[in-house]
Amino acid sequence: MGDSVRYSMSVNPLEEIADEQSNTYTVISGEVGRNLGGSGVAVVTDYSGTAAAQGYKDATVNYLECIDSTDATDISSETTASFVFIKNTGFTFSSATVLGVALTASVKVMSGTTLLSLLDADEVYVAKDDNATIDCTGLHVRTVNVDGSNNASVGHLAVERLVVD
Repeated sequence: MGDSVRYSMSVNPLEEIADEQSNTYTVISGEVGRNLGGSGVAVVTDYSGTAAAQGYKDATVNYLECIDSTDATDISSETTASFVFIKNTGFTFSSATVLGVALTASVKVMSGTTLLSLLDADEVYVAKDDNATIDCTGLHVRTVNVDGSNNASVGHLAVERLVVD
């Protein structure tokens, strides 16, 4: 098959119910009735991108500083990606290879000005296209308050990412 990225997602729709004694239980949502999930394989050309563009190089992470004052931080300079992984580390950016202190904030992921996802700590966003047409200069991240509101003094989260074509 060549170089690839295997990925999967599990979704557990849950609801909390109470019995007559006010004990609460978490169960699978009655409206959905089951767990959901899926998986796939993204075919990639190789892993030879630069650390700054790819997010990893030679088994070493290259965190991206996710600033809080603008929506214009590109996730990568890669314009022909086939797989993009974005993660809110939950820590401030200290350097490209070192995390700072814990920060209660979210990462807003956008395509242009359209919100794609609001990631709390340890949450991820994935995009895949085997035709390698994901232009990462149009994928932006910004550190925001956990309610999604902009705050130019919340701090700068470190984003872990993998971008390959």
